[in-house]
Amino acid sequence: MSDGNHLNLKEELPLIPLKNVVLFPRVAIPLLVQRAKSIGSLDYALSQDRLVIFVAQKNIYDDVDQKDLFKIGTVGRIFEIHKLPDGTSKVHVEGIARVRIKEFSQVSPFFKARVELIEPKYASGIETEALLRTTVEQFRKLVEVRNLPMSTTFPELIDALEQVKDPQQIVDLIAINLNLELLDQQEILETTDVSAALKKINFYIGRELEIMDAEKKVVRETRKQLGKMQKEMFLREQMKSIEKELGLDGEKGEIETLRAKIKAAGMPKDTEAKALKELGRLEKMSSFSPEVSYLRTYLDWLVELPWSRKSTAKIDLKEAEKILNDDHYGLKKVKERILEYLAVQKQVGKIRGPILCFVGPPGTGKTSIGRSIARALGRKFVRVSLGGMRDEAEIRGHRRTYVGALPGRIVQGVNTAGTRNPIFMLDELDKIGMDFRGDPSAALLEALDPEQNFAFSDHYLEVPFDLSDVMFIATANMLDTVPPALRDRLEIIEFPGYTEDEKLHIVKKFLLPKLFKEHGLKENSIRFNDQALKDIIRKHTREAGVRDLERQTATIIRKITRKFVEKKVKAGLAVTPQTLHSYLGPVRFTHQEAETKDEIGVSTGLAWTPVGGEVMSIEASRMPGKGKLLLTGHLGEVMKESVQAALSFARSTAAKLGIKEDFYKEDIHVHVPSGAIPKDGPSAGIAMAAAIISLLTGNPVRKDVGMTGEVTLRGKVLGIGGVKEKILAAHRAGLKTVIMPAENEKDLEDIPREVRRDLKFKFAKTMDDVLKLALKNNRVPRV
Repeated sequence: MSDGNHLNLKEELPLIPLKNVVLFPRVAIPLLVQRAKSIGSLDYALSQDRLVIFVAQKNIYDDVDQKDLFKIGTVGRIFEIHKLPDGTSKVHVEGIARVRIKEFSQVSPFFKARVELIEPKYASGIETEALLRTTVEQFRKLVEVRNLPMSTTFPELIDALEQVKDPQQIVDLIAINLNLELLDQQEILETTDVSAALKKINFYIGRELEIMDAEKKVVRETRKQLGKMQKEMFLREQMKSIEKELGLDGEKGEIETLRAKIKAAGMPKDTEAKALKELGRLEKMSSFSPEVSYLRTYLDWLVELPWSRKSTAKIDLKEAEKILNDDHYGLKKVKERILEYLAVQKQVGKIRGPILCFVGPPGTGKTSIGRSIARALGRKFVRVSLGGMRDEAEIRGHRRTYVGALPGRIVQGVNTAGTRNPIFMLDELDKIGMDFRGDPSAALLEALDPEQNFAFSDHYLEVPFDLSDVMFIATANMLDTVPPALRDRLEIIEFPGYTEDEKLHIVKKFLLPKLFKEHGLKENSIRFNDQALKDIIRKHTREAGVRDLERQTATIIRKITRKFVEKKVKAGLAVTPQTLHSYLGPVRFTHQEAETKDEIGVSTGLAWTPVGGEVMSIEASRMPGKGKLLLTGHLGEVMKESVQAALSFARSTAAKLGIKEDFYKEDIHVHVPSGAIPKDGPSAGIAMAAAIISLLTGNPVRKDVGMTGEVTLRGKVLGIGGVKEKILAAHRAGLKTVIMPAENEKDLEDIPREVRRDLKFKFAKTMDDVLKLALKNNRVPRV
């Protein structure tokens, strides 16, 4: 083998980066070559003279660049290689000489570099000789008490060191056999002054000897403690035998069992100390004391709580998305937000952020989607209904001084789950009450605040319990009754309700298979016509969710099941629109259709309701009088103000609109049909103004135009909400054009494609735009 002094290096050599190891000259080590670039360098070296530059990398990444490599490495020769079936190679390498990288001549497909040899600097003298002897002697002490990681046996290693005369080689041999960090090994490699290298290696040996002394001390203390424990264990066993002979072992056995359970429960130290203190009190009490049962129940709760038990976290976003899609149809934005939440949780490990709160009408799937989240995460699901809860102790627990005291619903739920990281659903958050017994919503603040819930205080436990691993999900039908302080801790996710098309898919994909299974029928036993299902949705239910739809469909299936049992009909019966009446009776609900002709003083408005959108006709009429404004149709305060604003706008622009100046001497009556149904909201403003202006100008309103938007006294059209529901109502009623505020153009993204295809959308900034689009004669003076 050539040594470093007589090595003739080529102009460039292949380079292989090393992870967590440094190759020293005149030392042989085995390596596993796996990376594509390293395999390329290896193949090139084998085709040449088997020389490779081995350089340690500063990190542990597979994809490394020039900046990730140290500048000083070792030229090594490959003297043995074994190809493995998976494409990797096991090689044995022997270091030859230290080198410094001058430049990289190639980085792809593998590294090549130009290098220069580094000559060690020797300083002869008494000090160097003394350092050399001290180093070898210290290393001898080290190997006598500890087996170091190496292939050569220790006596052979010591003999080799005594025979080697080169101080640099002694430093390299010792460095490779010490438990040094990568940076320490690299520092030794880069130290060219042999005396300095000896001092460093001597320091590392001394540090290792101190560590071993400390380890010996720990072992001695541990053995002493174990001996004491074994003695105590022997004495306890003797005491148990004596108690057994005296017939006293039953009560003591329970105490010891409880003590063992407390120590095995994984409680925090303070909590364990509290439990052992209470156990000590229990041990000293007479069995006839009434407090014994209270203490025993309290200790049972402390022992059974999952202080350290957790469900194994598994967040697979593709599997979670599949589960959400399998369990729920639609709710695209809701699912996206949940998947984003899970993605961040997978990336970070734990989110100290807002609590998810699902808000929407009943029957839209808020609770069931919580179950799907738990199934997607592989965690236990706990649901607590807060509806009607008025006592703060329901959340925080009762003081132990009360008879029948128990922990609060949150601690009980976690205990039922058996893990400290369940999915915890707080249902009906908006229905919490409040009376002289306290405010439960205020007690929830601590449980839901990620800055506080790591030490949740339950009155019964009297010790903090960590709720930071619990994923809380709240549900509510509306946010108006949720206190602002509690709402501030929630991230609101709206459940807008389902469209008719979504309901049709839900009943076919989810409800019918479920109902067939519940009624013991095969799926082809009853065939539901699509139009029949649409009629059930439109004419027999009026809801944002699908609960009533499920009930009505179940009614049909029950009636047909009875006929199957009585053998009056055979399987394969079809349910059509014509046969619905025989199952469900007369139509329960009707939806207003579009106007049949253009009329003066009649406009079509679009309204939002909790169960979907509706079309409403707005009628305006004039009669001799004293300028009064009459309003009928069970209008709310906001809608009455909209009519007043619309009339004021018409009066202020009368001259420009061509309205006779004396019209204010007549009474104007504005009526919205279906007077028994309460109506309110600002979004009927432009429809009201269009009806009044049509009446006063004698210009009919187009029958196929629906309008929604708020109007100001100056004629500006302001944005509104509930766009999706209103547009679906317009589509259902057969309208052709929808006029809406320009601010709401962005909301068209949520509208189904087939609806956007059938309707024309016009966007208005002022009443001038509305009148040009809505009135039949659109030559209206600019206002």
